[in-house]
Amino acid sequence: MIYNQVSNTNTSTDNHIVTVANRQNLPNSTGPVVLYGRGMVTTHQNDPAYNGRLYATSENYVTGEPSFKIFESGDHGNTWNKVSEVKDTQNRGGMRYQPFLYELPERIGDMPAGTLICAGNAIPKDLSTSSIDLYKSVDHGRSWTYLSTVAQGGKATTTTTGNGPVWEPFLTVIDHKLVCYYSDERDKPAHSQLLAHETSTNGINWSKEVQDVADPDAKGRPGMATVAKMANGKYIMTYEVVGHNGGNYSAYKLSDDGFNWQPTNLGTKFASGGSPYVTVLSDGTVVANSTESNVYVSKNDAKDWQSVDTPMPGAYSRSLTPLPNGQMLIVNGGGYAGPTSNANHSLTSLVWKLPS
Repeated sequence: MIYNQVSNTNTSTDNHIVTVANRQNLPNSTGPVVLYGRGMVTTHQNDPAYNGRLYATSENYVTGEPSFKIFESGDHGNTWNKVSEVKDTQNRGGMRYQPFLYELPERIGDMPAGTLICAGNAIPKDLSTSSIDLYKSVDHGRSWTYLSTVAQGGKATTTTTGNGPVWEPFLTVIDHKLVCYYSDERDKPAHSQLLAHETSTNGINWSKEVQDVADPDAKGRPGMATVAKMANGKYIMTYEVVGHNGGNYSAYKLSDDGFNWQPTNLGTKFASGGSPYVTVLSDGTVVANSTESNVYVSKNDAKDWQSVDTPMPGAYSRSLTPLPNGQMLIVNGGGYAGPTSNANHSLTSLVWKLPS
């Protein structure tokens, strides 16, 4: 696929790159400090004072039991304050990997619109098990209570040959159901890893797993799914394709309803590298990224794409959140680093507007 390159040296932006958190304000941090940044904006709060708040979180590597620190900005991303932590209350060993923040846009079960949900991977220190657990907040992220477990897997390493782990949850609501997409390594040896989803009408009880991307090559490892609804009503999913014929790239594919994705279809490559993310802005513009600093932009529902530079450096899974005013919140937890790496990452944010 061929892209047009757009220079973006004079980007219009409200903010410069802002440090949300770093080693100085994350006590007992070790290793890379943070990874896997995630952002959210609130638009469905009953109290208007809490609409338009920005939130950010990430993995946090610490000497003790890990948790997901929740940061809030009430001034459009200029400053951030820690308001809470999502702690493991199910005694699985800590909220360790791959957080995701989501605000319910409508009532799901007994949870009203505006309920905040944090999904993440609860994993003990010895990495012996993995569990995609959900926590909810009804007080603007100030406190969190356990909601449910979507899926449980084996040892949280990619070298597992038996019952492998589950990874990388992503939440959205489709057709009045809460949907959790995730990566699954429990189907070995048929698939080293595949992408799947489960649905819930109440956030507590979950359906059977449905496969979304399953490489016919057993060595293939599609992962890190993100999903957004486009202006034409169809859904776009981005994900990384790793190991397929030795490749490593980011791909996307489309679905009419967000539930049926033709799993053996590996989609269309749109970028080199992995850990992609996709979102749709308020005007219908589709924006995706991969590991580099640029984003890929489509004005016609993923038919054609342009590459646009951003001021924010690339990262291992940099999140993109559309804001009501047409801008976008980018949250960055730094480039890939192993859990014992001596990298010194910061969690950073940028509120940014695409060039005309």
